[in-house]
Amino acid sequence: MKQFWIVLLVLQGLIVSSAQGQYTIQIQVDSMLTSKAYLYEFIGDRTGDVIDSVHTQQPGQVNFSLSADAHPGMYRVVMGPRTWLDFIFNKENIVLHTSFNSPVDNLKVISSDENELWNRYMNFFILLNRKQEYLSSLLSLYDPSEPFYKAIDKELAGIRQTDPETVSKQIIQSYPNSYVARFLKVEQSPQVPVGLSMEEERDYVLENFFTGLDFNDSVLMYSPPLISRVKSYFGLYQQAFPPNEVEEAMIGGLNRLLSQAAVNDAMFSFLLQELALMFERSEFEAFFAYFTENYLLEASCKDESRSSELAETLAAIKKTALGITAPDIIMPLASGPYILSEMKQPVVLVLFWASWCQHCTEMLPEIKHIYDQYKSKGFEIVAISLDMDSKEYEKALGKGHYTWINYSELKGWDCSIAYDYGIRATPSMILLDNNKKIIGKPRNPQHLRQLISGLL
Repeated sequence: MKQFWIVLLVLQGLIVSSAQGQYTIQIQVDSMLTSKAYLYEFIGDRTGDVIDSVHTQQPGQVNFSLSADAHPGMYRVVMGPRTWLDFIFNKENIVLHTSFNSPVDNLKVISSDENELWNRYMNFFILLNRKQEYLSSLLSLYDPSEPFYKAIDKELAGIRQTDPETVSKQIIQSYPNSYVARFLKVEQSPQVPVGLSMEEERDYVLENFFTGLDFNDSVLMYSPPLISRVKSYFGLYQQAFPPNEVEEAMIGGLNRLLSQAAVNDAMFSFLLQELALMFERSEFEAFFAYFTENYLLEASCKDESRSSELAETLAAIKKTALGITAPDIIMPLASGPYILSEMKQPVVLVLFWASWCQHCTEMLPEIKHIYDQYKSKGFEIVAISLDMDSKEYEKALGKGHYTWINYSELKGWDCSIAYDYGIRATPSMILLDNNKKIIGKPRNPQHLRQLISGLL
């Protein structure tokens, strides 16, 4: 009887709050260890600023309100360190019940059509993953010759063949006007016609990747699927094209995406911002340079600070554009001055790194293997360190046994050579031919090996 009156009071509160032009989000969190909770909105696949915070009125009772003009989308309630719950808001009052120890697994939707659909969608994947995990573990306990092994293996094969879009399609068909259905449409894969070659199939998928996406639906900006889809799109280019072709292919994909998004100014501006976050610090410098020149600079013309920053980035990228002669490097080493332009080796790699750069310490041993393999064939490395501490720099050299040409001004990012080369991140690699023209900018050791093997 007590639980009945609690639910009745909650429902009465919902009626009152709606009449006042607000929507309520009420979450009962069992065993909650904190007394304060924070509400965030999603912007793409990341959370924005805190839009509200509350102290729990009763143990584990978290209550928020959203105004009548609050946008639909995904929101996140953070209840403690690494403890949060994501939910969908679409102009309805929400009542949820969960546990602090495992908010997603223990979620019960008391009142919310949208979150009932979202929970059904999530539970499908949670159950599918757990079945696969448990069956895989069980399979390892039996000998392949045993009948039970074969039964488990058959069940596991069936799970692996399950169409992950099954539940999505059911929700889209049955609840087409729900917010959940609207963002699930974004995740739908294009239906590829039968009989295509692998290359034709690749081109078809890339050309039709956003067929089901309504770019006029601006509220899609407030949940992760749209940006996750965009990331998958450019990820396909990186998988489908060789390193020497990928950036040109990605530029074509960029133009296709933004031409479709241009029907909605808000969506177009949003995608410009998100793409800048994705690629401004990436290894795809030629792609980002094109993006900046053709889209970002014009979009940021009213923001002088941002426009100036982009212009500087673009200028830095152009300093090491393919085909130009690399800036000369003069190194006053103990054995005498060493000048890049006077080096006779047919292939030279200019490598920027630092002892404090974790990615550098992971990559340099692999680069050393390549150096040892090709040094006798005319390959040399000029390694410029952006260290400031001479002891740490010498320690890293000794530990790695790097016998190529090493030099550091010990000025960190104030290094004049890094400035001349427009270096914005470590590690950075620039490959030169015998005339010291830039012929490649390897993104990783595998790409470096591929380029060198073609030259030597």
